[in-house]
Amino acid sequence: MLGTCRVAGFGVCLILLCLPGCNGSLESVPVTQPVPPPAAEIPVANLPVDLREWNWTNRLGIGSCAHASFVYHLRWQNQLELAERWRATHSGGESATSMQRAVRAEGLPFNATTTADPAFLDWASRTRRGAIIWFFKDHAVHFCGWATVDGIEYAILCDNNRIERYLRVERSEFLRRWKQYDGFALSTTFSPVPPTLFPAFESV
Repeated sequence: MLGTCRVAGFGVCLILLCLPGCNGSLESVPVTQPVPPPAAEIPVANLPVDLREWNWTNRLGIGSCAHASFVYHLRWQNQLELAERWRATHSGGESATSMQRAVRAEGLPFNATTTADPAFLDWASRTRRGAIIWFFKDHAVHFCGWATVDGIEYAILCDNNRIERYLRVERSEFLRRWKQYDGFALSTTFSPVPPTLFPAFESV
């Protein structure tokens, strides 16, 4: 219904709107219930096999394991163009110092440890970023996070010399060996690929 009126001679026009009523019933409203989230993905930095990078050698025949692990790392954090550029422009062996220098020279945001600090890997796993680490003799791999399987906590690793299957190392053994391999880890702080979406509610 529309109407007009004049107030105190100022010619102010008011428009009154009457909204239609709702004749719906409760029977027409769908009943839903919340859907629990799926189990956490294992590992938390789970890059598809086709995107995992193999180790490669430079012109002197020296392996590029740190760079291969870093390419995995960048792809997981959705830095695809940067990963391809890194793959094309970096090769050969690295130390903890030179790897940090290379990442810093690109202006990339990152955190690192050289003291085998478990809290660093806890953070890398909790934030789903992962990290490149020194592991095995003269070798680098990608730490893809912690995972508890059958009540045992493991470090999940992607070795660029055997990318088809992840490696599992029990946490205490892993930390002991990681310290022996100098305890280096580095993680950029870009956002990782988001978890798989799932419906929060379903009709019943």
